[in-house]
Amino acid sequence: MKTALLLFISGFFSAALALNSWDFPLPAGSETELLNFTQSLSERTLLNRIVAPEVKREVQNRETNAERLRRGLPPLPPTRRAPGALRPRASPLPPPVPTVCRPAPGVTVTSTVGFIAVCYPDGTLLGYVRKSYGRSNMYTHTPSTDQALMISLPSLPPFSGAIDLTALNAVDSAHPFVGASFASNSQNTKPGVLSWSYVTGSNHVNANTPMQVVGNGRGITSRSESQIWSLDPTTLQLTATWTNNDYSQRYPTPILFNPAAEGFYLTGDYSVFDRLVHDGQFLVDFVYVPVTVITGTP
Repeated sequence: MKTALLLFISGFFSAALALNSWDFPLPAGSETELLNFTQSLSERTLLNRIVAPEVKREVQNRETNAERLRRGLPPLPPTRRAPGALRPRASPLPPPVPTVCRPAPGVTVTSTVGFIAVCYPDGTLLGYVRKSYGRSNMYTHTPSTDQALMISLPSLPPFSGAIDLTALNAVDSAHPFVGASFASNSQNTKPGVLSWSYVTGSNHVNANTPMQVVGNGRGITSRSESQIWSLDPTTLQLTATWTNNDYSQRYPTPILFNPAAEGFYLTGDYSVFDRLVHDGQFLVDFVYVPVTVITGTP
């Protein structure tokens, strides 16, 4: 088709030259120069009409799953790969400092104020929850306590049920509790279903209560939950429990970090999320790090 179009345009310009009816600011020269120019012009026309739309579609299709999730859209369909093909995945963050973020045996918490350490499942420290949001209005990661979020527990552990985590130095002071804002199309957070919510600031929602519109860091019309956290007094691990609209619960609700979206998510099923969303996300644990501790008597 391209060759036929080039021949048509070249013939048209040649006829115009023969009739001295083409008035275009070209240098005086041979017909060969004019044909070369018209061929170049026709090629540019083809590029604009044929190639440009393809490039535009290609650029549009480069939208990442992280960008779609931030807009509340479902992820792109998974890319079909040949059987056994490896899926390249760049390391999202530098290797963690080999620091164990589990408390030593016999440590007793004596402070209701502390940080949230972010740990790999093997117990090595990744960093801390940051006091300011990432670009998606979600709590994100910081490597040190200098910019870490400081939280307050309602009292010293142990606790009889779910608790609120009050943010003391958050940049978003209008939403003082560390909660989660629901974002996926699924109405329930449970295994086998693609669902996610953003860990962000929220106003208070009672424990064991489905998500409410109370205002949160993601937007006043999005629904959220706040009193969802449990603290293990031995390991100091913080776990989340999401309550669905039918009052069923997902315990523990997996926590993951998505470097591409600069934020933490809760999800009903990490294996489903990881299969459908390819942004280098990985599972993490939240661990309470009190400002002061004392070592109990063995």
